[in-house]
Amino acid sequence: MKRRLLLPVVLLASLALGAPLSAQEAIPHQASPLVIKDTFSFVPGTWADYAIFDKTKNEASRMYISILKRDTISGKSGIWMEIEAEMKDSPLIVTDVFVEETKAGPGEIYKAVIQVKGMSPFTIPKKFLEGQDQQVGNFEAAQIVKRMEQKKIVHNGRTIDVWIVEALDKEGRKVAATVSLQVLPITVVSAETDDMRMTLNDWGVGAQTRIEGEPIGFTLWIMEQIANGLSKKK
Repeated sequence: MKRRLLLPVVLLASLALGAPLSAQEAIPHQASPLVIKDTFSFVPGTWADYAIFDKTKNEASRMYISILKRDTISGKSGIWMEIEAEMKDSPLIVTDVFVEETKAGPGEIYKAVIQVKGMSPFTIPKKFLEGQDQQVGNFEAAQIVKRMEQKKIVHNGRTIDVWIVEALDKEGRKVAATVSLQVLPITVVSAETDDMRMTLNDWGVGAQTRIEGEPIGFTLWIMEQIANGLSKKK
């Protein structure tokens, strides 16, 4: 989906007046990674690269997910994880999310930073991390309800132990998945629903952030994009 990244001046005025912004316009489009509850592993440095196919839109995309480091911010302990997404008709987007670690996977989102390729990184306002306005960190979690088969497979020249499982998402829809505790961090080798298919490309260790530069505030980021947009019109 195309997003307007050079936001109109009216949004800047809304910010100045304290009026609410439309989350759909304010935050660049974010993909929602699918995770299987109780298998997610928060091991710093681990990464996995996925191909994703949206059946409803007949569109392919790519998602790179990594675990960066543990941290404590304002008295809250959590871990930084990063999602890099390449989507049709959209620039590359990197999102760093500081989240609570739970046994079921990522919990409460404490902080998030986004960088659209070619632009400054910016910190997401808290309102976009929670409730109906949540636009970042929408992890699609599924719960395993049936382990159907355990076997070994070869992927990219590496032999791994996998489980073929059936899972249900939060809406109760079926997810057919292959999971492996050797494929960190999210352990998904493949997953498929009626709407999408997610397939592992590669995985490994040694992940480092792909955010470049220090993040700025959201209001300043909008002003920067307006200034850039006006300068390009000259």
